[in-house]
Amino acid sequence: MILFDANTGAAIRKIDSNVDMPLATEIQLPSSVLDSEKQYYSFRDKNDQVPYWPTNESRWVVKDKPVKVTAYNKQTREPKEFDDKTLVTDDYTLEKPTTQFDEWIDSAWVTNKQQQYEAELLQVESTRRALYTNVDALRNEASMIRTVEKDEAKAADYEQQAIALYLKIRDENPWPVSPT
Repeated sequence: MILFDANTGAAIRKIDSNVDMPLATEIQLPSSVLDSEKQYYSFRDKNDQVPYWPTNESRWVVKDKPVKVTAYNKQTREPKEFDDKTLVTDDYTLEKPTTQFDEWIDSAWVTNKQQQYEAELLQVESTRRALYTNVDALRNEASMIRTVEKDEAKAADYEQQAIALYLKIRDENPWPVSPT
């Protein structure tokens, strides 16, 4: 007799018994070779269910082993693990969004260029604003040197440093191009 799993119908082990038992059958496993990494034999009834008490209509069938997959919510883009791709619900897709601005439209991820532009604009503005504090410090230093020390050359040197830093910040943090 061969014992089989109540959920998957997969063969568990052979046993020596002449007594009818639930979840066991006298029907031997087929001798055909399977790709054991991808498939297994499952004991099923005529409705493709695992029978508790096997009947003459029950048989061994080839089933694909479940493969864990990551699917992405079509509304939130959040990933979720599924035990098999057949378990992925309609509100998820196996296609991974490429950006945080992707939206699910007509069976595909489409990047919302306007949202992406606005986010990039805010990022550049924030970066420039933070870096410009260094420019302001140099300009203030130049102003104080000119006022307190009366050293025009030294003040001009600080102003040149401020201008160079301003230009560098501007060049390294260009404004994004509008999608329209």
